[in-house]
Amino acid sequence: MSVKSENSYENRDNFSEQGKNSRTQIQLSEKPADLLSKEGFALYIGKTPRAVVEMAKAGKLPAFYMTDPLKPGGKAELWVNRREWDKYAAQLVEDAPTEWHDWKNRISYGKSGRGRVAA
Repeated sequence: MSVKSENSYENRDNFSEQGKNSRTQIQLSEKPADLLSKEGFALYIGKTPRAVVEMAKAGKLPAFYMTDPLKPGGKAELWVNRREWDKYAAQLVEDAPTEWHDWKNRISYGKSGRGRVAA
């Protein structure tokens, strides 16, 4: 099965040159698919593909392995359900205690006291 969930002909990953250090920056498409490969999901959450594999092995991701049905015994690939991940992340925010939501009240638009506590 040749599934390319992160890439489509209209929205391919963008490759752009960064300024002076000439490193290539890889970006996920604007609207990624629901199923992402380990590499695509790693980009999505800011982790390495190895970290994604370890999280999947530990049962911390809505993930599964899929093989090509035309190649029995072929290598299985890891796929992660991005939509389920996003739903659970939103649920965590909704269910968070009031103290967690107080971070919004601690944001200040003024200059900081440079580490000094106001007396």
